[in-house]
Amino acid sequence: MMHYYFSDKAHIFWDDVIEAVVIRWNSLAQEEDFRVPLNKLIELAVIKKAKKALLDKSPSLVLAEDAKWLSEEWLPKLLNAGIQYTATVTPENTMANIDMRAAVGKDTTKLRYHDFEDIHNAVGWLSGISA
Repeated sequence: MMHYYFSDKAHIFWDDVIEAVVIRWNSLAQEEDFRVPLNKLIELAVIKKAKKALLDKSPSLVLAEDAKWLSEEWLPKLLNAGIQYTATVTPENTMANIDMRAAVGKDTTKLRYHDFEDIHNAVGWLSGISA
């Protein structure tokens, strides 16, 4: 495991076992606290030439401006960085309001994306994909 970025909001690292960049949210993040870690994830993806990303415990509430930034600015950068597979862990009792498929648009051939309710299923899915 290679630790890349840590704040009180998020931890970003490279997982050698699943060969993926990982962001693990520690608490609700908005605006810069939301955007900086996500941009750090892209930086690490470029460094590691990653094809897979794991977003663990997505924030349960995302501001409209952050959702717009995510879909219009961040997601294209994620795709340009080479990410092809993304697993998002969103526990059933949260109200995540980001639909990555909607953010990608109708052309989802660039990104294979799955939502999971627990980390074990997300890791299992990513483990089955060769990097």
